[in-house]
Amino acid sequence: MRRALVELVELERPRRLHLACSGGADSMATLGLLTLLRRSEDLAISVGHVDHGLRSSSADEARQVSAIAEGLGFPVRVSTLALEPGPGLPARARQMRRRALLDQADELGAEIVVLAHSATDQAETMLMHMTRGCGLEGVSAMATRDGRWLRPVLQLTRAQLRDLARRLELPFVDDPTNEDLTHLRVWLREAVLPPLRERNPRIDRAFVELAEQAREAEIALDAWARREVDARVLPDGGWHLASFEQLPRAVRTRALRIICDRAGADLSELRRRVLVAMEEAALNMAQALASGPGAPRPAPRGWDLAPALRLSISKNGVHLRPQSQPTGEGAL
Repeated sequence: MRRALVELVELERPRRLHLACSGGADSMATLGLLTLLRRSEDLAISVGHVDHGLRSSSADEARQVSAIAEGLGFPVRVSTLALEPGPGLPARARQMRRRALLDQADELGAEIVVLAHSATDQAETMLMHMTRGCGLEGVSAMATRDGRWLRPVLQLTRAQLRDLARRLELPFVDDPTNEDLTHLRVWLREAVLPPLRERNPRIDRAFVELAEQAREAEIALDAWARREVDARVLPDGGWHLASFEQLPRAVRTRALRIICDRAGADLSELRRRVLVAMEEAALNMAQALASGPGAPRPAPRGWDLAPALRLSISKNGVHLRPQSQPTGEGAL
């Protein structure tokens, strides 16, 4: 934690850090660590709590967090959400909570919001992504730094943070929703991770290390693909396919995804199988072009993408236009 904060302070000199504190063991331990570090690192710190209003005890928990933080000399802000139970509640709560924390930080002049995610959270997040199906980005899970969000205790396990909160004599609460096995994260926590820990007591740290390696690979892949996209721009706004077949498949696929993104396609609606089909079509066309003028050319291919876009692949390259605009594919 000290290293993450020292690097942040030395590089950016933030005026203030704003800690998201739920009152659970992880965030209370992080509050204690920040209290110990604030003088030696000359840190200005504030504390934010978000009351989701979903449990009868939530108001008492908000008061407890406020009392402890104020007793330690930190300015505190509490936001109360109006959430309705129902489908997608965890995602809705997360989105509204993050917005509330950013609003608190802006009000207090804090550039960085500190989150108390642990190595155990990282392991659970990675397993959730892999269970649902993911690529490198999903395996990367949570970054120590992600825009305005900082996770300085990502190297510590939940058990370590819980022990630290007790050692610092900071009271904490246990959220009963963390015991509901109908939630995928809770099921992974209670049914999947314990047997893995029996095999490898360092499994939480192993997941953190895997996430770091996946993130490094993801960053390198994305940078390579973006360079290729930038170098292939055509005067008509498309992208040429010369030597495209010489690139690794992962770079080709990522380049096409970047092209879709830059043209305004909704990536959340872009299925992996469609992206794979695009890559295969682009590869076949590039290989035909590389074979010389007399070689047979594959027929042009096209895909409709949300919202109202059409991607076409032909001998003239890759083009992405509004669906209402003729592509001229029949003449290509």
